[in-house]
Amino acid sequence: MEKPCVFPVLAALALCLLPFSSALPNGAPPSACVSMMPMHRGIVPQASRAPYTMKITKPYQAGQPVKVEILGPDYAGVLLQARIPPDTTAIGSWIDPPANTKNLLCSQNERGAITHANTNVKNNATTYTWMPPSSNCPKAVTFKATVAQSHDVYWLDVLSTPLPIDGTTLCKAVASGSSTIKKTTWTSGILLLLAGHLFLFLGCTY
Repeated sequence: MEKPCVFPVLAALALCLLPFSSALPNGAPPSACVSMMPMHRGIVPQASRAPYTMKITKPYQAGQPVKVEILGPDYAGVLLQARIPPDTTAIGSWIDPPANTKNLLCSQNERGAITHANTNVKNNATTYTWMPPSSNCPKAVTFKATVAQSHDVYWLDVLSTPLPIDGTTLCKAVASGSSTIKKTTWTSGILLLLAGHLFLFLGCTY
């Protein structure tokens, strides 16, 4: 009896897995920051409603970390940002990336987004940590994600509900303090300049 040849089967399996493993397995590039569109040639996003929701701690406080979880089926790829719609600028910073993820440079911020570092499974136990700005805080932010189950299956515009700020006292105090310092410095500079001109004028007159 001839032994079954398994090589063609293994070769076919390898070819099937090749597109998935070669489709940016190390994370989204900075060029995807605005559109958040995976560069999967010939593959379009799913038209169906995403099977994912976001769980977030709310409301947020200036300078205090916010926990974000993407709930739903296991996934391999992700690109996650905080935004103020319709603006596409990534705000705040993502700190302490969980296993199998990493930071991504977006909006001139090295921690402006978070993406997958490999195609290992991410799931409901994967928790992301977002640090809001400590000054000029928006009244509310929305978390936006692209989530990929595989090379051929991904969803765009996975959105959280708007996350409001829990009071603006701290944020205003920081901004106000900075403004006061700037105004004081500017006023002091003008006074010193006038004093210098007066001194020169009196010296010349004398």
